[in-house]
Amino acid sequence: MSMIDERPGPGATKKPKLLAGETVALVLPIVLGIVVAVAWRLLLPLTEKLGDETELQAAVDGTLAGLGLLTGLLLGIGALLRPGRYPVRRVTALLVTSTLGGAISWLLGNTLGTPVLRGVGAAFIWPATTAVVIMVGAILPWTSHRLDQASRPAEPYGLRWDDEPDPARAEAPGERPAS
Repeated sequence: MSMIDERPGPGATKKPKLLAGETVALVLPIVLGIVVAVAWRLLLPLTEKLGDETELQAAVDGTLAGLGLLTGLLLGIGALLRPGRYPVRRVTALLVTSTLGGAISWLLGNTLGTPVLRGVGAAFIWPATTAVVIMVGAILPWTSHRLDQASRPAEPYGLRWDDEPDPARAEAPGERPAS
């Protein structure tokens, strides 16, 4: 233990960390990028058998695109169901790391075996799908209400955001109702 106490004093304010609470949104897509790359290489022999030699490249690109589509759907729905305290920050972190996860799945998958991906756009179906699912989900009434409520602070003293008093809590705290 050091001689200097590093805890903030009574008047000190803590600076909020930029991405505090977004560990899952930062780590999960990168880990999924590795999982998608391995799954791509494991599924590729099965999809190659479905067609002839001319359809081999479509099988390579299509397998990664299908895995990316599935991953993007799952991450987008997860972001809508669990928006967190700061949904914009969570979505931004998720989209940036989904792009990194797509690049990881493409580059790692190419190093794990042959044939290599020729249509590089197939690797980026994942972040595009995540963005579309979040965008469409954000305009739906039942999810847009959740996102709006997640980003608001708690309402003190029963006041609503439109600054009208709550009829259920008309009297001030500590006051008795008039009889």
